[in-house]
Amino acid sequence: MRIDNDYPLVTFIIEKAQYAVSSQYVSTMVAVPATRPVPHAPPYVRGIINMRGKVLPLIDLRLRMGYSSALDEQEEFRQLLARREQDHVNWLNELEASVQEEREFTLTTDPTKCAFGKWYANFQTEDSTLKNFTSKFDRPHRKIHAVAAQVGELVRGGRVEDARKVIETARENELKLMIKLFNKAGRIIRDGHREIAMIIETPAFDYAVAIDQVRAVEFLKPGTIEDLPRGLDMQVTNNIVTLIGRRQANNSTVQILDPLRICDPDDVHGLVQDSALTDSVEPAGELQPT
Repeated sequence: MRIDNDYPLVTFIIEKAQYAVSSQYVSTMVAVPATRPVPHAPPYVRGIINMRGKVLPLIDLRLRMGYSSALDEQEEFRQLLARREQDHVNWLNELEASVQEEREFTLTTDPTKCAFGKWYANFQTEDSTLKNFTSKFDRPHRKIHAVAAQVGELVRGGRVEDARKVIETARENELKLMIKLFNKAGRIIRDGHREIAMIIETPAFDYAVAIDQVRAVEFLKPGTIEDLPRGLDMQVTNNIVTLIGRRQANNSTVQILDPLRICDPDDVHGLVQDSALTDSVEPAGELQPT
């Protein structure tokens, strides 16, 4: 593939790496609209979208290039939060049961040793909103685990009913707050990553690709665009990346995709032929490039 230097490149982010495609093939960019799944589609085809009355297949570019889907990552994170939420519901239930059954409470009382505490201590994100929000877990999480020591002292002192009240107070206060925080964190994950659908028009066929973030519409640094090293082109991203170059702004590397290789016409042939589908998919609203 050769680059027509009369056209700038659209540079964008996929899985924290920089990629580009010639703006010669990019007609517009929109927030990923409602997508209708279609049967028998390849795994990398998320479904179909309606772009101004035209039905297009939507390619999950992460999957096409061998990464995990952003949707799968978001769902995995939400499920992790749901498990950690349930852990603390179960923890308080077990503490209460140990009091009622007059037996030792054997779950961890150290907030840094439970599954959530271990995850929380090592959690890193570039999302400043999520990073700031997760700090709100610290206080209620520590207070929940501190309940075990308080309950133990009350039980040893024969004040079983007071111990039950302490557990119920924790359930109505700290646990409810933790549950609200888990739910809000899930919404932040859902709302914080808004994929962009880039509409690609080629002489052979048109389609859309879901990308993480648009970086710029720009010409790369003169003299830096070159073929991938021999033997590497077949190993990287399913042979979709054909060239590399460097941005003028910071000299960072950009991998350039061949739009004729991103979507195989044979893979999507027939997926959008049924015109009746057009009315069942909400039309996309166009974004203005920045």
